[in-house]
Amino acid sequence: MSDTYFRVHPNINFARVGNSKEYYIAPETAAGDLIDKKTGLFGGLPIKPGTEDTPIEAADFRDNDQNVKRQAARFRIYAYDSPQEEYPAADGGHEVQVGDTVGGKKITDIVWTVHLANKKNNFYQITSANGEEEGINAYKGINPDTGKPNHPPVRDPSFGDDLANTTRRSQLVIDAGPRAIHSASGAGTAISFDANTPCKYADSTGKVHDVPNYPVSFPDDHFNMYQYDGAIDTLGELEIEKGTGRLIVAGAYGRASGIIQPDGNAPAMTDPIDNDYWFDDTSDGPVNAVVVFDDGSTQEVVGGWVVTTDPGYAPQTRNVVSTWDDMFNTWVEELGLIPSLYSGGQYQPSYQASFYGDILPVFHGAFLQRWNTSLPDKGVNGHNYMAQISYQDNPKERIPNFKDLLRDPNNPDEDGEGVKMPLALGDATKSFLSLSPTQYFLMMQWYDGVSVEDAPAIGGGEALDRDVLHNCLGGRYSPGIDLTFIVRDVNLYKQSWQGETGPFRVNQQPLDYTKASKDEPFLGVGYVPLQKAMVEPGDLCKFMSQPWHTDYNSCAVHEPDPNPRQNNTLYWSWPAQRPVQVHPANLCTFDTNNKVWNLGGQLFSVRGDGEGADNGTHTNYPQNEGRYQLYPDFVANWHKVGFIIQGTQIPADQGSNYGADKFLEVASLFTSNGDVVQPWPTSAIPKAKS
Repeated sequence: MSDTYFRVHPNINFARVGNSKEYYIAPETAAGDLIDKKTGLFGGLPIKPGTEDTPIEAADFRDNDQNVKRQAARFRIYAYDSPQEEYPAADGGHEVQVGDTVGGKKITDIVWTVHLANKKNNFYQITSANGEEEGINAYKGINPDTGKPNHPPVRDPSFGDDLANTTRRSQLVIDAGPRAIHSASGAGTAISFDANTPCKYADSTGKVHDVPNYPVSFPDDHFNMYQYDGAIDTLGELEIEKGTGRLIVAGAYGRASGIIQPDGNAPAMTDPIDNDYWFDDTSDGPVNAVVVFDDGSTQEVVGGWVVTTDPGYAPQTRNVVSTWDDMFNTWVEELGLIPSLYSGGQYQPSYQASFYGDILPVFHGAFLQRWNTSLPDKGVNGHNYMAQISYQDNPKERIPNFKDLLRDPNNPDEDGEGVKMPLALGDATKSFLSLSPTQYFLMMQWYDGVSVEDAPAIGGGEALDRDVLHNCLGGRYSPGIDLTFIVRDVNLYKQSWQGETGPFRVNQQPLDYTKASKDEPFLGVGYVPLQKAMVEPGDLCKFMSQPWHTDYNSCAVHEPDPNPRQNNTLYWSWPAQRPVQVHPANLCTFDTNNKVWNLGGQLFSVRGDGEGADNGTHTNYPQNEGRYQLYPDFVANWHKVGFIIQGTQIPADQGSNYGADKFLEVASLFTSNGDVVQPWPTSAIPKAKS
């Protein structure tokens, strides 16, 4: 065994669908972080392909035909000189590429294997049979009738209720199989995850093998399908980045298709989350690699995972609670990640919070989300005030009532308090959003003066792990949009992390492709929450909405649920991932005297007209505004939604750009202005004037 330890970073990365063949690279900085103090540019921006870290601009979201570019995930290999015994790793590691020398041996190749699948239809619905438990609560306990662990009802029940059934696994799973590619020779050649491209994998020695008998499966292989924008016939492709040898994984095209029913029509699409007989082309799967040396020796790399999900319509907007925050909380409280922070079942009062690492990102999240929502002037001023807090401020003088303002996640009685922060909708069975317990503890440490300005430096690979997940939704998983409540389940991860693997690794199921047969589905049921089943391709995306479009469309504003106080105020679901009300750049006006841009009015980000009198987004009900009233309309028009980007990245006719202090909508293809935006509406319908 070599004294060098190789790991794929990021440990989880996100590709995002688009209807263009072109792509840009996923962000490698954390959304909401101020990464350039001179220009005021915030992190979270995707990267122009062919560059190291050049952020995209407004014109880069679409291709010349105005199609949405996909976001591709970029993976790297880091080498460590010692096993990891603590977090962050004492040895920060360094990236290695073909041609580098490690331990006296030259790397001649890196051979990658990726396997993508979508198991959404061969899994359970989001909500329990009685409709009362969601998320991980629906899997708790034992069913007294079966003696087996509880779970929600299955999707597509007409195919039977046994997920292990051969027919279900054959026909309801989209499985593209594995693909292999060489860093030394694969640059510039895309390998598709479609039905016609041969399945290949690299063994532990880096030798690539064909898998001619792999049971590749796409919906049109089994059913007569109703299609939007073409068949689901690929899950994307992989290639090697020119000049670096890094791996690029691009997802598919945002398509949805449904099994045509006996009456000759498309299946119904009426639920925000679970729509039987529909498929989409999101996916996920393992990313593994083998390093090959000039002396003929090889070494396997600790693998990562790729997830394909919806477009990133507001990449710079940070969630107040991110996927990272939820995952980090789980590792802190249950897997012994940082004993000086949490041990013996409690947080340690001597642990110092980091202002820039733990506190300011939360304030920036609140500040940036005001650009994706419609707040009254008092709310806007409050969000701006929070973003201006500095480490030099005395927090008890700056915000003396802070502890009364912030919702305590450890106090269930505060869940129904809509006057506390964060002012957004909560997780399954919770009315309002709360910080994670770890976030809340660190926030209180800072407020009580137990903090430092910045945290110790972290290695480049672990920084990628963290920052990529900072760009994704946390806190509200009903089910969410990138990943979901499973990030809080220790069974998702390799729990014995100290040593070779390090923390936050998905607990991969080893796959023996030599046993593949065209007559038998290859993938099993896979990971189930609160059980110890290991994770297969397709096991992460299967917890999401089917298709993804319906959940995105519906998650604008809602009343709290549960709603103990019968509150008719409407709150936001995921304003960082799903902008609701936006400031279009083309509505801004330039003040020639003061040389500044003034904001125009706000519009709903989703504001399309349908083909029929009852279609489109118009409604007389405030709780249904800002979305299509019929789900199929959004499936047909999702690619028209615009993107939110910082003004420095938007060229302007007057002045060089719109300025760092604004986050504006660009590249929307909607021609309708939609319904009138009202600041913070209620669900009550205004009475007509007599």
